Amino acid sequence: MATVAFFYQVAALLFTILVFVSFVRGTRGVPSPPEPRTRRGPVSGLSVVLVLDAEADAEHCVAALLAQDYPKLQLVVVLAGALVDKTTRARLEADPRVRLLELGHPPVGWMRKNAAFAEGFAQVQHDYVLFIDSDVLLKPFGVERALRLAKQRGADLLTIFPALTATSPTERLMVPFFLQLVLTGVSMHNINDPKSDAAGGFAPFFLFRSVVYEALGGHAALRADRFSESTLAQSIKDQGYRLLIANGTELAILLGQSSLRDIWRSWGKSFNATIGNDTRQAALVGAVVFAVFALPWLLVVLAVARIATAPETLADSPWVGAVIVGAANIILGLYHRRALRNLLDIDDSLAWMQPLAATIAALMIFASSLHLEGRHGVRLR
Repeated sequence: MATVAFFYQVAALLFTILVFVSFVRGTRGVPSPPEPRTRRGPVSGLSVVLVLDAEADAEHCVAALLAQDYPKLQLVVVLAGALVDKTTRARLEADPRVRLLELGHPPVGWMRKNAAFAEGFAQVQHDYVLFIDSDVLLKPFGVERALRLAKQRGADLLTIFPALTATSPTERLMVPFFLQLVLTGVSMHNINDPKSDAAGGFAPFFLFRSVVYEALGGHAALRADRFSESTLAQSIKDQGYRLLIANGTELAILLGQSSLRDIWRSWGKSFNATIGNDTRQAALVGAVVFAVFALPWLLVVLAVARIATAPETLADSPWVGAVIVGAANIILGLYHRRALRNLLDIDDSLAWMQPLAATIAALMIFASSLHLEGRHGVRLR
């Protein structure tokens, strides 16, 4: 048993090394936005299309949007089932930059969100258009800095990884681990490489050149596609346009889900987008997640317990090797999570509870193949 545990820990350590090296290579050269301008020169026009759905935090989202200080800014706000209080509505109606639309029932064959974005784009007046969801809070100068980054890099589509809130213990437990999983198989470096066919993006923040969005057919061409943003990102690459994914922690904040139920629903959709409804594949992926991210920790605990209760001395214990290699694996894994925390500016204070997070994630991955629900997710290819 001790020999099996030792070689298992060796294999797990080698995998952790590969994952960490992949993370370092995949995040190298990821651009950050320029600093806010201190002096204003000629600027390009920008339209922002915001969809407020039934689950929107309309008050804070609208406040962050209206606070943007950019001279050529058009704001198209589509009410798609949102409950907007009188004060917030009055602020929208009073701002001359705002075009307020209300979406009724979407046409037959349309996803509500795609219909809302398509209707919003019909009002766009500028060369660039930013599509954002209602759980994205723009930071001060967020739209200006995003637009300048897109223009500097010649991006036809700019998408970002925003800062993420982690206010509840459940968020601090699960969200950093999910991000670690997502970035395990995704290279942002390859996404930004025009020679690579890798594509993907953060669905609630897509900044297009308007002419390119129209050339792709926009959301209207993907009216029934539940994951239309992922399809648009892939189309950008397939048709030879420039896709750029950037570190957007200084541009926007993604509001999280404080309860396990909401996290389960939202991220379950993301996993389903990647794995689909194949129960066997989902079970396999879930088992791998548990085996790689939880079991090595548990084996260290088991080995320490065996050493503590065994009659032989520490030097003679067959479990020492499993403890040493397992501890090295855990330390490297925690260092990986620290690098991820520094990159994405997220609270990872519960990293020491990774076995629990991995167990929940494994169950969630399997369950996602059985039942799909949730608001949106990250889908990366």
